[in-house]
Amino acid sequence: MEQFKRMMSGFVISNKCTIAHMNGLFLYHTNQSNLNRFVIKSNWDPIEMNRIKIEMINSVEKEGVVVIDDYIVEKYGKEIYGVGWHYDHCNKRKVWGSQIADCVLSGNGIYPLLSSVYVKKGSKWGKNSFKTKIKIQMEHLTQLVEMRLNFSCVVMDSWYFCKKLIHHIKRLEKDWVAECKSNKLVISCGKWVSLNEFTKDIINKVQFRIVKIDNDVYQMKALTVHMKGIGRVRLLISLNKHGNFNFYATNRLDWKEVAIASRYARRWDTEVWHREGKGNYGIEDCQLRSDVAVSRYLTLNSLAANLLEIASMLSPVYATLVKQGWTPEIKHRWILIELVFATDFFNLKNR
Repeated sequence: MEQFKRMMSGFVISNKCTIAHMNGLFLYHTNQSNLNRFVIKSNWDPIEMNRIKIEMINSVEKEGVVVIDDYIVEKYGKEIYGVGWHYDHCNKRKVWGSQIADCVLSGNGIYPLLSSVYVKKGSKWGKNSFKTKIKIQMEHLTQLVEMRLNFSCVVMDSWYFCKKLIHHIKRLEKDWVAECKSNKLVISCGKWVSLNEFTKDIINKVQFRIVKIDNDVYQMKALTVHMKGIGRVRLLISLNKHGNFNFYATNRLDWKEVAIASRYARRWDTEVWHREGKGNYGIEDCQLRSDVAVSRYLTLNSLAANLLEIASMLSPVYATLVKQGWTPEIKHRWILIELVFATDFFNLKNR
């Protein structure tokens, strides 16, 4: 229990989340090997830990959207589990590091759920246990349903929008919203045409609605179409102020423009967690060398993030923080101050 408390505190207060650094933060600390053994070799069950985390989330969130995504963390070293060359689409270059497939619950708060390191087929890490990112996310969603997370919809970008994953979500009896590439095919006038061609054909035939999402204004139109490989979907065509079209699809044929767009907009909560996870919860600092060790580390850091997120929601100043649009980092720093103050007050009172 003592090592668990040190890990949870270390993730929150440390500016460098290596096990050695977190262990050294405490005045009465033992050798770092004790903390290392807790992560790697102790008998706590990551599945049960995740189940408890889901129960905690359900206590404050009665409904949410699960967003699936992945991200790359640059690393320096060849023996860290899962490292390899990955193409970074944001920076338009290959980077040496780990690629992590993860999912986040977007509700009143942002809650990291499950994370798995993706290893390339043929690499020394994936010779006997290779899984595609699609397969990893299918397993994540199945686990979330089995753990009874309160969510009804899955959101994904165009990379994850494929027949295999969509049919899996259908079997789990969940709704979905996905971005579509412009070359996706739909039936128009009895023939298959790309979304680009379809939009050019209808642009002057249907009336677009003006929709405001946060501070941005779009012209949007939702139509029911038959999409190749997927079946009947509700297609959302969105035109932004720069004259660019974006396409989104959902299984919910009754949803209108705002219902589809507002759910897809929740996808950006993953970007918030990825930034926080890399910077404040030690994903960049993790240098463990086995699948089991990295999986346990990712379980613990997401649990720490959820504990702090839930604590912030229970804070008496939460409404003020949200109203003023404070970033998660500043919000969490404020909650940390509250926790430290409460601990000091308790210690003084009991002297």
